[in-house]
Amino acid sequence: MRLFKNRSDAANELARDLAFLKEEQPLVLGIPNGGLQIAAIVAESLDAPLDILLIHKLHAPDDSEQIVGAVDEHGRISMIQSASRWHHLTTKEMIPAARSAFKVLQTRRARFRAILPETDVRNRTVLIIDHGIETGATMLAAIASVRDRGARKVIVAAPAGMSKATWQLHDNADAVVIPHVPSNFRGINYFYKVFEDIPDSVVASILQRWAFSKPDQHAGVKTFILRIKNARQQELHCELDFPPGVTRGSGPYPAVIFTHDLQSDAKSQRSVPISRRLAKRGVIGVRMDFSGHGRSDGDCEDVTLPQMIEDLRAIYDFVQTLDEVDENSIGLNGAGNGGLVALCHAANDSLIKAMVLRGPVIGNRHKEARRVTAPTLIIHAERDTVLTDSVAQLDHEFIVTHQLLQIPDSTRLFHDPISRELMVSASVDWLVKHLSAKKSSVNSRFEPPQQDAASIHKSE
Repeated sequence: MRLFKNRSDAANELARDLAFLKEEQPLVLGIPNGGLQIAAIVAESLDAPLDILLIHKLHAPDDSEQIVGAVDEHGRISMIQSASRWHHLTTKEMIPAARSAFKVLQTRRARFRAILPETDVRNRTVLIIDHGIETGATMLAAIASVRDRGARKVIVAAPAGMSKATWQLHDNADAVVIPHVPSNFRGINYFYKVFEDIPDSVVASILQRWAFSKPDQHAGVKTFILRIKNARQQELHCELDFPPGVTRGSGPYPAVIFTHDLQSDAKSQRSVPISRRLAKRGVIGVRMDFSGHGRSDGDCEDVTLPQMIEDLRAIYDFVQTLDEVDENSIGLNGAGNGGLVALCHAANDSLIKAMVLRGPVIGNRHKEARRVTAPTLIIHAERDTVLTDSVAQLDHEFIVTHQLLQIPDSTRLFHDPISRELMVSASVDWLVKHLSAKKSSVNSRFEPPQQDAASIHKSE
């Protein structure tokens, strides 16, 4: 005898069993494709936000039947502890497999995220739903992924599952809700009278209906453009990424100022993802163009290190005046020659609370690190051999809390999506940790300071 008429029937029963979560307002994540259909009905019943959990399972290199982890839509690799230990595998060893899986994942991400933007799971209760549990490997990979992304509490649910497969789930999740665990398990499809395959087009339509009916669920990062004068009265272009829901005078929030490399600018493909992800986690990202770069005044050939340090000081002084910024919680993120600029500033300003240096071009200024008081993360691309000795020497000079992170098999531009995700997530995690980011509880629109309103244009 079949347990359910179809997935809708199963979802309605599961929703009743999950009613105790309504006051907790969990974020409901559906595993595509069948799990999302059930998750949407459960989320509606709980009056909770819905999102899709895009992951690709990773198999052990020596055992194609054994799932040891997963890669998510950003390229973050998560390992199932029990399986990875059994096979003696580390995250680094799974990078080649993750790169291949990530390419497949990105095709689906491009389609689905155009409809429903991703919701941050950090510090939330997360409810992961699938249409059934067979081996449990997919759900274990999902749990690992969500935990690595910072979920506070993880609950897994499915209408039915195999009893043996659910044992491990209890060891890895905070709670497991699977109403039907028959002793005679034959397969997920046997739970349902109607068990049709669900194509991506149906997944897209579910997401579309949800996005249309819940427009306020995914408030986005707001970016504002400023023109700030340096000591030479040149105008510097600056883009500020504000957390969702920031209002004039709310906060104060920590802030991170980005200093780019020569021939780069505020729209660097490496800095923008870090800045926007910081904003989603309650930190204002400040992306500047040095004079002679991007949309700032001046000529690139005239730019010198003292001029760049002067430009950073002008931006830093302005950021400290914003009501929305916690002047005692400002960090720096420098890349290439911009890393040297950030280092020199931090060496002379004990108020800088955290710093990330990505592929820093330091020259002979390594000893500046001795005067830095901000906890510092140095990121080095393994294939950037020109900087290997210089970065090692810089790492040696730091006295304060610091860490050298070498990204395996990567170039300094981090073109490979897996390498880029490792760099981005490490940068964000370091800055948030050491800046003690605050959360906003306000949901209205940010309005820029009145004295600068004429020079600000909302870009998105």
